[in-house]
Amino acid sequence: MFELASKHIEPSLKRSLILKLLSRNMSRAEIARCLGISPSLVTRYVKGERGLHDFTVIREIDQKLEKLSDEIATRKLCGEEVYVEVAKLTLHVLSKKYACGVHYLVSKDVNPSKCNICPSLFREVVSPST
Repeated sequence: MFELASKHIEPSLKRSLILKLLSRNMSRAEIARCLGISPSLVTRYVKGERGLHDFTVIREIDQKLEKLSDEIATRKLCGEEVYVEVAKLTLHVLSKKYACGVHYLVSKDVNPSKCNICPSLFREVVSPST
């Protein structure tokens, strides 16, 4: 599940966040600085080379990303604080079983309807502030 989170969930959440920040007229350089990534990586996210899964179709996740992007765009959050919030949101996605479909797509060895590993591990670990 950690590999799933680092390869699929977290990059997908970052891509959605970056797109929301661009729509708030933040420059790619500002976004890179606040997210602690290179400007070229921002470009890769924008081009869809990273973060292939859209969790914004889940209303709760979209709302949390909107709030986070507002806090970044208004300069309330930047750097390590953003990293922590994205990590919390990643764990939240896992705890709510929102990533089971992605897990099944990348590894057919999981049965999402029967698996409760992520909720068991992460439900009480984190509650995102966003």
